[in-house]
Amino acid sequence: MAALIHDSESYYKVKKFIVSLVSIIVIMFAVLAFSGGAKFIFTRFMGVEGRVLDEAIIILRVFVFFPIAVSLRNFMQGIAIKSRMTFLTPIATIARVAFVVIIVTSIDKLMFLPPGVIAGVMFLGAIATEAIVMLLGVKFTIKDIPRMMDRLTFNKSQEYKREISYRMIITFFAPLVITSFIKSLAKPIIDSGLARTISPEVAISTYAVAWGLGVTIVSPLMMFHQVPLNFIESSKDKEPVKRFALYLGIVSSLILATLGFTPIGFYILKNLIGVSKEICNMSLDVLKVMTLLPMIVIVRQYYWGILMKKHMTKYVSNGKIVNLIALALTIFGVTLLRPGNPAIVGIIGKISSEAFESIYLYFVNRRKKINEADY
Repeated sequence: MAALIHDSESYYKVKKFIVSLVSIIVIMFAVLAFSGGAKFIFTRFMGVEGRVLDEAIIILRVFVFFPIAVSLRNFMQGIAIKSRMTFLTPIATIARVAFVVIIVTSIDKLMFLPPGVIAGVMFLGAIATEAIVMLLGVKFTIKDIPRMMDRLTFNKSQEYKREISYRMIITFFAPLVITSFIKSLAKPIIDSGLARTISPEVAISTYAVAWGLGVTIVSPLMMFHQVPLNFIESSKDKEPVKRFALYLGIVSSLILATLGFTPIGFYILKNLIGVSKEICNMSLDVLKVMTLLPMIVIVRQYYWGILMKKHMTKYVSNGKIVNLIALALTIFGVTLLRPGNPAIVGIIGKISSEAFESIYLYFVNRRKKINEADY
């Protein structure tokens, strides 16, 4: 949304593309869920049977509407980001959490429904609530979206523009789909490496605990690519964005360092999360190493935003391939060293993969033909 739309014409084209894509996905999803295809996959490839199989099929059928809710949420988030109304996003997220809390606290009154329906509705309802709040927020604050897009273009004559075609939208979107798929492979690779350590159960549980705590600090950085994407209109805009990225990365690293190197982290892990003393101490080691991650992630996010601004998303997917290869090689190499704290394998692999991806994106952006492109 933020990268492709710059006027009412491009808005309508992107909107039509998204509606068409989601319609195709929903139809394919429905055919799978309401035919024998779902049962075949669950039984033959996943070994699910009995009551679990029945509940799984029910949940899958509820999830037929999931692509609609997610797409509406993401579409409206893009509009909000483009119009600098990002305050709508946390409001919608709070509404989503509130919905889940309401369902969980009143679940005893819903026991007349099949468990699969309750689980599916809770998950789908949370996303749908967020989407509806985003929709209402955008409609009430912006009202006429196409007109607002034209007004932004008029006010930003230097904005990087080109005529948007459906072929261009697909060319832009396809590498991001590949990127998303590749990202989903990271966790199985890390788990595979942890499973080959001297204490696989301890390694997997420790890494999960440490990562779960640490990612709450790192996760806000995952949206940073929207900053260069929306605020860099010319070369002179780079410097303030880079400074902001540096400050944000330093603050995140300091928070992680506070958790890893002071008693605060131990208190949170032992008393609030409730893990054993052994897992707690090993998790702190992971958090100490993890203090390097924010500075690396912020670099990668910065260059993601630049490349998306210039519609060069193929380099984003190429970078993720570099990430995955580095992750697999690092996990394999560190596993052979058999560290005393096996959970370290996972975080070293993660840092290595993010570092290699960031280095690749840095050199891509340093290439002359990219540097000379207009914003």
